[in-house]
Amino acid sequence: MNRLPWADLEAILSFVADVGDLDFDRPYPHTVLERLAGLVPCDAVTYQEADLHAKRFRMVVGVGPDGDADDAIDEEQLYWAVGPCPISDYRDRTGDLAAVRMSDVVSQRRYREMPIFREYFRPAGLEQMIDVGLPTAPQCHRSFILFRQESDREFSERDRAVLDAVQPHFSRFEQVAALRHQLAERARAQDSSAEARPLTQLTTRERQIVELVAEGKTNAQIALELWVAPSTVKKHLENVYEKLGVGRRAAAATWVGLNH
Repeated sequence: MNRLPWADLEAILSFVADVGDLDFDRPYPHTVLERLAGLVPCDAVTYQEADLHAKRFRMVVGVGPDGDADDAIDEEQLYWAVGPCPISDYRDRTGDLAAVRMSDVVSQRRYREMPIFREYFRPAGLEQMIDVGLPTAPQCHRSFILFRQESDREFSERDRAVLDAVQPHFSRFEQVAALRHQLAERARAQDSSAEARPLTQLTTRERQIVELVAEGKTNAQIALELWVAPSTVKKHLENVYEKLGVGRRAAAATWVGLNH
């Protein structure tokens, strides 16, 4: 990163902060790809998970000029018939995840003679590419691939350095996404559990109190209305939380609203 100019370092920092603020629970939504295309100018960018042993794509997400890069998964049979891509072979042999251009692993002349170029990439108008790998299991390949349409627009050393600089941050993005996914799963499980619990579990007084909570009233207001001590209201609410399997008054109020 020391060789990158100040403007590029600022752009990298902005990218990392921007993607870190995005709310997604699975890698990788179009918004991340769009921001990556803004950091390293290109005509299309794809995130892919490829099982090299089974010769299939586990996931393909893309953005491009036609807005239909996701349709690449429909070309899976053709891809594996003429591929895989030389960069995938390179990563499988070396385990290297650094950003590499196609011209780094095979000569331009040889690449243009390959079926993967003539039958797969060239018909799609994809002339130049650079690939940055992500950690994965053996025989699998995860990466971002950036494409340019014009043959004379080779990706530069600057582009490679920028991708290498942001690559380590994707592990953190994925860890945060995994936590969001776990929380969403727990929330759904809790909602399902709560919805399965009938209001008949509550005593008449407990139901009175939680319905007043659902109206937005405080413990003090509820105590005044029911002619009881605020501590009694608090104790009843603790019993309600336990019976309904919720952890706070807002959740209890929402639960009652759903079950009326």
